[in-house]
Parts: sequence; C-alpha cells; structure tokens
Amino acid sequence: MTQRRGRRSERRRQGAGGTTSPKPAPKPVTPAQPRPRAPRRAATPAKGGLPWRLIGLAAVIAVAVAATFVAIGSSSTDKRYTCDEIMPAPTGSVPPEGIAMPNQGNTHVSPSTSIEYAMCPPTSGNHYNAAGAGPLRPAFYGPNDLARPGGWVHNLEHGYIVALYKGEPDQATIDALRRFVELAPSTPTAEACGYRAKVIVARFDDMSTPFAVLAWDHILPMASWDESAALAFAQHWVEVAGPEKTAC
Repeated sequence: MTQRRGRRSERRRQGAGGTTSPKPAPKPVTPAQPRPRAPRRAATPAKGGLPWRLIGLAAVIAVAVAATFVAIGSSSTDKRYTCDEIMPAPTGSVPPEGIAMPNQGNTHVSPSTSIEYAMCPPTSGNHYNAAGAGPLRPAFYGPNDLARPGGWVHNLEHGYIVALYKGEPDQATIDALRRFVELAPSTPTAEACGYRAKVIVARFDDMSTPFAVLAWDHILPMASWDESAALAFAQHWVEVAGPEKTAC
C-alpha cells in the first residue's frame, strides 16, 4: 500500500516539474490573392450623345454668325429700302455744285421699317431716328460695315455731306476715300458736336455710277473718284442744305 502511494507521488512530481513536448508552430497564413479584374472599357459616346450635340450646335452657331455678317455687311442683302428708280448716269458735264433733285420728304420712321425711295441714291426722304440707326456717326464705313441709307439720309437732313462708293473698290481708292474724310471742311457746329467734320463715306450699290457725293436734295455723280471735285462740292453745301442743317 505504501509503495503504491509512493509511485503515485513520484508520478505527480514528474507531471508537475517535468518537461513537456513543445506545441507545433502554427502554419503561416498566405493572404488571399485578389481576383483579377477585367480592364475597363473607355466610354464611347453614343451617336446621339452630348458631344455630338455640342458639335452640331457649334456648327449651327458658326453658320448663323457668318450669315449675319454677310447680311449686315453687304448692301445687297437686308437693305431695308427699295428704289422705285435709279438715277441714270449723266450724259453731259455736271456743274461743280451737282444736280438738284426732287425733295422726297423728311419723315422719321422706325429702324425696322423698309423705306421706299422714289429715286436712288436718295438725297432726301424718310429716315431713321434712333441711336445707332440714324443719324450715323461721321466716319468712313468700309464695304462690310453697316450704313443703311435710312441712317445717312438723316445726316443729310442735318447738313452733312455723304460720299458713296459702289461695290468693293481697290485699296488705293479706299485710301483716297478715307483721305476725303480727313480733308473735308470742318464747321463750328461739327466741332461743337465733337466731330472734326460732318462727312460720311459709305457703300451704296444701287446707283448707276461708281461714286456720288450727296448733300440734301443735291447729287454729284462721278464716273471715277475725283477728290478735288468732292472737296469743292462739300465746301459749297456743308451745313447749307437741309431742314436741320446745324444739328449734330
């Protein structure tokens, strides 16, 4: 009995202070590999998508702007006037003071009105009375600039001189027409209004001669530009003719 107890005690001592077998090391965990993703496809705009609409809109705007430019610049489109008759080119000599023309009145009308002139180029008649439409600012107006007769007829009423050219002259002639604006006689009224001279040069295609210089109810037609004759006509008539000849 005593031996059995001794063996048990020995086994307890061995279990409490003896060595134990080490536990096996845990296996390393391999992280899961991400699943490969298919490459994204580049977005292709649909045929009726926004980019195509924008391109189409830009094209429409460009065409509209070009059409507006042509309509404004050319005296043969969007004229807002009609001519019952075009003055025939003179067959003989013309006096320096020009030819007297029948008066066509001086009624103010809306800038949206299409004016009917009995004779063209008009030296009197209905005209616009609105800022930017008439009277026009004295200046040289190029072939593509907006200068309707409804505007400059109002200038004639105010004693201005208006020189007209037909079509698109060569550069030398354009330069000569610009020089006429610079050399035209000044007046006290022009200076009081803040201008050098009461002179306008503009394109007008509805006439039988390439050039013409106008005062109220008077015209000096020209087969070719004559600066000396134009200046003499201007000196004779500026602020002499016109119902409101001293107005700006």
